[in-house]
Amino acid sequence: MREAPGCAAGAYPAPTAQRRLRRHPRRPDLSTALYRRYRSLRFADLIGQEHVAQTMLNEVRGGDLAHAYLFAGIRGTGKTSTARILARAVNCLDLQDGEPCNVCAACVEILGGGAVDVLEIDAASNRGIDEMRDLRDKVKFLPASLRRKVYIIDEAHMLTTEAWNAFLKTLEEPPPHVLFILATTEPHKVPDTVRSRVQRFDFRRVDRAAVSRHLARIVVEEGAEASVDALDLVARAGQGSVRDALSLLDQALASGERPITAATVRRALGLADPAVVRSLLTSLAAADAAGALRAIAAAFDAGADARQLLREGARLARAAELVAIGFPEGAELGSDDDLVVRELATVARGGFWVDALDRFAEAEANLRMPVDARLTVELCVLRLAHGAVAADADLATLTERVAALEAALRDGGPITSPRTSPPRPAAAAPAATPPVATPPARESAAAAPPPRPAPLPQPESAPPAAPTAGPPPQQPPDPVRHPDTTPTSPAEVRHTDTPPSPPTPMGAAPATPADWLTRWPALIEIVNRRDRMLAGVLRDCRAVESSPGRLVVGAPFGFHEEQLRNRLPKLVDSVAEFTGAPTTVDIIFVGTSKQPDSTPTPDTLAQDQPDSSAPPQDTTQAVLATFPGTRITGSRLRDHAHE
Repeated sequence: MREAPGCAAGAYPAPTAQRRLRRHPRRPDLSTALYRRYRSLRFADLIGQEHVAQTMLNEVRGGDLAHAYLFAGIRGTGKTSTARILARAVNCLDLQDGEPCNVCAACVEILGGGAVDVLEIDAASNRGIDEMRDLRDKVKFLPASLRRKVYIIDEAHMLTTEAWNAFLKTLEEPPPHVLFILATTEPHKVPDTVRSRVQRFDFRRVDRAAVSRHLARIVVEEGAEASVDALDLVARAGQGSVRDALSLLDQALASGERPITAATVRRALGLADPAVVRSLLTSLAAADAAGALRAIAAAFDAGADARQLLREGARLARAAELVAIGFPEGAELGSDDDLVVRELATVARGGFWVDALDRFAEAEANLRMPVDARLTVELCVLRLAHGAVAADADLATLTERVAALEAALRDGGPITSPRTSPPRPAAAAPAATPPVATPPARESAAAAPPPRPAPLPQPESAPPAAPTAGPPPQQPPDPVRHPDTTPTSPAEVRHTDTPPSPPTPMGAAPATPADWLTRWPALIEIVNRRDRMLAGVLRDCRAVESSPGRLVVGAPFGFHEEQLRNRLPKLVDSVAEFTGAPTTVDIIFVGTSKQPDSTPTPDTLAQDQPDSSAPPQDTTQAVLATFPGTRITGSRLRDHAHE
């Protein structure tokens, strides 16, 4: 079955042998495209649509035709050709076993394009309700010269809803002398009320082998020569469309090279060299971004088309994925690609080629917009290469963690959950760095770091805070002090609960306050997993004294001191996990002044808070430390009458 061109002017000759291609006998106009010169003239000439041809042939033979048909399928599969063959068959004066003779007066009139009773309507430009009303008014008239009036509505899915509504009743019950044929590439856009009133035929994509055989016959008819590889390449580029394949063959024939080879077709169609495409896919499988970019540069320097390059890459990627999952027969590989594809399926990680297909499809869709084609392809390739590197790094990290767990199980040691394992300690800071703890990264990248108070004085210059007039803070029950240390100030707080030894200590415990300063962020991360509020308060504190088994934490404000007291057990557990040994934690106040618990007098307010419109400094800083990224605005009415 073959496909041939449309209605050229003049009569067609009598049919010759059944398997010979039929074309217009006069060929003075060489500009006529191949798909028009070799359009199918009979049902038996259709390419790859045997199921449609046989059904239509049986209906014409038995005279049991429907009043309306819907032909659906991709472009170039023979929908319009079948509609014209059916129009000639229902009006032919000398039917030959259901096939039109193409020599009688009716067939010649239709083939010549002068039949007023066979109308082809382009629904893309005649899609409104007015056109359908005009058609509805004209269908009632009898044919002028033929037996039946045939309306071929191409791209029927483009009709508006109003047009379908105006056309619906006529389509359901047309006059007996009218036949409607609707052709569409998007049948899902045709209303259900219309699809239920017509006979639907789905035109399939044509098999590549059938298209290749059809192209070989046309090359012989044209008096040219072409290699089998060249015709197979053209058929594959047509992607199941006979018209697209004929257009590509026409372009290859126009190059003037004889015989036509695969290299000729690649140059004519802008296809990349297969070796370059294989090099590109091999570099992607190895996460070699530089090698992939070199392959792209070679393809573009040779004149390859960006869209064709992506399609060739997608073809090999699809084949590699099918081989990887155990379905090699679905890849339809040639002998040249078989070894390469099997290697690609073995080297790449699982699921990589699925990601590649997704990236290639996205890049090809982006090429429809006015963008730099080469940049689009390079961006697609770089994303694939970087994604492969990240996946390999994650796999290596996971492998190390699994190996560590296996080693712990083999040695009989404790196992720490990956979610609660302590993070790596921060890098040591230079000695000249001021002792201000650097806050670690927040869990949310959008949260801005809160403002910090001025640098706290060094522990040597920080005098012990004087006892306040308020009641002393409540101490934990039954305190037990370290035998080698004494309280630094009356506000000192002791905790004696001995936490369990952590399974994975953070290394050697810091020996000096400077060591604690450099590793303070790591301690905060451990505290943050137990209590976020405590971690926020601890960011503004620092270590003022340290010795083996003991840590003294200085609180800059009264609020911080109170919160550390209330959450001291959690802090002790965190410090013990951090150091890997039981540690006593003491809390002292190292600020310059401490707000009393009693109600302040006006004189005290005047001294401690010169600007009464601002909230107390310690409270503000505590709120900012607890709720990072929050902006606090304070306002207070002032009475200026006494001034």
